[in-house]
Amino acid sequence: MSEVFNLYSKYYNLLYKDKDYLSEVSYVEGLIKKYSEIEVKSILDLGCGTGRHDVEFAKKGYKVTGIDQSETMLQIADKESSNENTRYIKDDARYLELNEKFDAVVSLFHVASYQTSNEDLCNYFKTASKHLKKGGIFLFDFWYGSAVLHLKPQYKEKLMENDFLRIKRITSPVLKPNLDQVEVNFENIIEDKKSGKIDRIKETHNMRYLFLPELYYFMNQNGLKSLASFEWMTDKDMTLETWNGLIVAKLT
Repeated sequence: MSEVFNLYSKYYNLLYKDKDYLSEVSYVEGLIKKYSEIEVKSILDLGCGTGRHDVEFAKKGYKVTGIDQSETMLQIADKESSNENTRYIKDDARYLELNEKFDAVVSLFHVASYQTSNEDLCNYFKTASKHLKKGGIFLFDFWYGSAVLHLKPQYKEKLMENDFLRIKRITSPVLKPNLDQVEVNFENIIEDKKSGKIDRIKETHNMRYLFLPELYYFMNQNGLKSLASFEWMTDKDMTLETWNGLIVAKLT
């Protein structure tokens, strides 16, 4: 999967320029303050991408360590972050061994749903557990299975542009119900406005949609207990319309 992200990391921030990272970080910060039993000063971000969440956390005074498999994503993150409160490490969220603990662990933009096998998911939770201080919290979002099956993945087209590039992203998903996965096929058509040159990048992301009972099981196997589960960004109960769910957990 790191090879896929390396291919289009150059265009990643443009593709998601409409994503409100500050609002998301403020929302997560509110949950951290509500549920953590300790004062949170340090945060580990599993699957940080280009570090846009980390930059906002750092501006709020948190010391943030971002982990990602994509070297090119991390190069962008490191270049765009001028805050001494951020550091980035190329590693795998399933097998990370930093030999240090953090006040909070976060994993956003449904990194959990990239853990497509039971082994991957178990190791992902193990990483969070062993890097979390007692009294701190682990917060992650994911594709909520009941809603995915109810709403069904849809074909989409998205157009984003800046002064230099125009990108059309075509999303053609394939539901794989026997695997609890969605094969998300992207075609990115990238036009250089100055030269008129057009590049095409195709990628496939296999995403696992997840159900609360299995999440609780794998969490419990790794010393984590759910404190709350919500619809992402609303704090409402998850429903058949809730594609993106959120869990706040602590060490048992």
